[in-house]
Amino acid sequence: MSTLPKEVLREMIKKENLKTAGDLYSYLKDMFKDAIQEMLEEE
Repeated sequence: MSTLPKEVLREMIKKENLKTAGDLYSYLKDMFKDAIQEMLEEE
């Protein structure tokens, strides 16, 4: 598994206005939910 480059992470944090660990958790939870939904639809 690869990791995202720091530049990509910084841009994501700035674009999504992530200020706290809770902000990041909510963002990642939504992104994970969307990814799982897409995977299920592909089956």
